[in-house]
Amino acid sequence: MAYLMKDRHGTYYLRLVLTNELRLRLGIADSRQREFRRSLDTKSKREAARRFPDAYVKAVSSFEAAPQEASPSPAARSSQPALSSLLAKHSKHQGLTGILPSTLHGRLHAVGLLMKYIGDKPVNEYEKQDARRFRDKLSETPKKGYPDEKISVSTLNIYISRVQAFFNWLEQEGFVTDNVFKGMKVQVKRLQSSYRSVFTAEDLTMIFSHINTEDVRLDRLFVTYIAFYTACRISEACQLSKEDVYQVDGVWCIHIRENKPYQRLKNAYSERVIPVHSELIKLGLLEHCDTVEDRLLPNAKPAAISQWFGKLLIKLFIGPDKTFHSFRHTGVNILKQHGVDVSLTAALMGHSTGTMAYDRYGKTLKPEALVDIVELIKLKG
Repeated sequence: MAYLMKDRHGTYYLRLVLTNELRLRLGIADSRQREFRRSLDTKSKREAARRFPDAYVKAVSSFEAAPQEASPSPAARSSQPALSSLLAKHSKHQGLTGILPSTLHGRLHAVGLLMKYIGDKPVNEYEKQDARRFRDKLSETPKKGYPDEKISVSTLNIYISRVQAFFNWLEQEGFVTDNVFKGMKVQVKRLQSSYRSVFTAEDLTMIFSHINTEDVRLDRLFVTYIAFYTACRISEACQLSKEDVYQVDGVWCIHIRENKPYQRLKNAYSERVIPVHSELIKLGLLEHCDTVEDRLLPNAKPAAISQWFGKLLIKLFIGPDKTFHSFRHTGVNILKQHGVDVSLTAALMGHSTGTMAYDRYGKTLKPEALVDIVELIKLKG
């Protein structure tokens, strides 16, 4: 299992826990060596997360390159390598695809849990019963910081999804013929729209009344307004540059894209051009663009704004099932209530419709086709 840790001086490092099975697989003779550490040479958590995958690959590769003592082979040796021996290969391959470091880190952690609970085996020897045992073990895992409570179903499903993604890669690469983790999520019978509560009209009135009357920092003010009037993700709002705000056929637009080193999108469907809502223009968004050199909101950090907003919701007695991401669900709900076609909603949200024809050609939609849709999102009163 690999962890991102911080030492007493505030410097982050990679910590690789060496189980007996992993030690044997990697050819480490010293049974007293319980862990491996490698400094990431940074005190920035974001930079450490970025360096983590490469450091992990180098660490495992260095073990694999070390000479190993010959061991007797069983008569019926597996034709496929052990799970642990493919982690470095997976990390290197995924790094080429542009996967977010945090996503890869989470996936490696989940696979580490699989090896901890089920064991490190040749990848083609994992069976459906192993997947069920893993799910059962996860359900018994204590909640972080609350040893008397178990992790939630949603957290359990996240772990399973991450392991499933790893085995999808194994299947694509020909290491396994079937992904035994497919269909292993715990199914909860509830409406899809109830997964994340939307803000009510009263909630929105309290939120915007507060940020309009209190001394709220400019980055927090703009990110909150942009998130509401575009239904974008918090990370998308925080990473906008002044070049992302421009006119298309006379319509002012916000271009959600990867155009700068600091910009990352969730997936291929996330890039989109959204008309600037009239309320954002009244707020002074266009004038603000003239005051910055590059980043639209240089001080906007997703984690910090999310934390601030969470405290605001507590202060206003809103929640506890609502978060900053509820703005996105609120936007979808508003458009749904107005009967907006799902393809137009998908274009605004940066979602796939599941229809190949639309997903392929939907990006050619002119912004003017979305102007009236965007203007449906408004505060009442």
